[in-house]
Amino acid sequence: MNRLFDKSIVLACCIAAALGLAVDACLVAAFCLGVVVASLTEIAQGERARRASEAASYVYIIAAVFIPPFVPFAPLALYDIARYVRREHAWVALGAGAIFVCALVAYAHAGALPTRALLLTAILSVAATLLSLRTAQLEREQERVRRTRDELQERALALEARNRDLADRQDYEVELATLAERARIAREIHDNVGHQLTRASLQTEALRVVHANEPGVATDFADVKRTVDEALRLVRSSVHALNDNAANLSVQLERIVEGARSDGGPQIELEVLVEHAPANVANCFAAVLREALSNSIRHACAHTVTVRCMEHPSFYQLIVTDDGAGGAQASGRNVTGGMGLGSMRERVEALGGTFTAGPRAGAGGWRVFATVPKQQGDEGR
Repeated sequence: MNRLFDKSIVLACCIAAALGLAVDACLVAAFCLGVVVASLTEIAQGERARRASEAASYVYIIAAVFIPPFVPFAPLALYDIARYVRREHAWVALGAGAIFVCALVAYAHAGALPTRALLLTAILSVAATLLSLRTAQLEREQERVRRTRDELQERALALEARNRDLADRQDYEVELATLAERARIAREIHDNVGHQLTRASLQTEALRVVHANEPGVATDFADVKRTVDEALRLVRSSVHALNDNAANLSVQLERIVEGARSDGGPQIELEVLVEHAPANVANCFAAVLREALSNSIRHACAHTVTVRCMEHPSFYQLIVTDDGAGGAQASGRNVTGGMGLGSMRERVEALGGTFTAGPRAGAGGWRVFATVPKQQGDEGR
């Protein structure tokens, strides 16, 4: 837009410089060719088109050296030449300018053009060149500003993504610490309070037997034993509830995957689509995933491992696939990893689930597939 405005001003001044000339076919042709060359420069796309338009500008200057009516419109071509001038090729533009100046001097001595038109053309040529250089500098500054703004925007987006990752990582660490603390509290209650209450219950029962001949005392000890047994039942219920809350399936799988990742190991992708799973299912899937990742790293030489854990209306599902090496991988896992596969199968089948493991048909690699049905009451969790 800046250059179109500049060229409009230069063209108007060129027309003013040509007002004293006789209007003939040559002058009209000079005007039309000057406008066409200036327009081609603006619509040129690509390196080849740019060079062609630059060459057309030089041709127009050469034409102005030999054909006087082309002189008043030469500043348009000089504007485009100054636009594309480069430091390593500046001598070409300087040569064209020097030749044009010599032509103006020759026309002045020969009286081929009015002195007013030649003077205005000379002044306008200098002004057009300076205006083109100024606009080129402005465009470079605008491009630099746009590039800087884009770089800052990219950095801002990268920083925002990093902050999100850090926030997610912080939430994961907090959740992990919370679950670990719940498990610790459950162990403390089970090991200390639970054992003490069990001991008190046994002592109360022993005292009741000792005082069996004293009906009143035996009844009192029976009441105390019922109270202690009720307290023991409540403690056990609380311990189990804390332990179930501490066995978060998503956190356990994430912890196992993080521990298995390494610089020289396979790329592990984890996707967990489970809102809540019972502690026994979480522990089972955690053990299956740990063994499956171990087999993929040791026996498969896999580059990519994909882990998907999903909750369906009636069962939980865990799928571990890798891109390990076909037959050698399969035989290695069946022989050296047989105990691991048997352990995974026993864990899953102990919960009433199904377990399969073997090469992927037609795709290569290995797949571990485990499903555990939901027990009554799991659907509402």
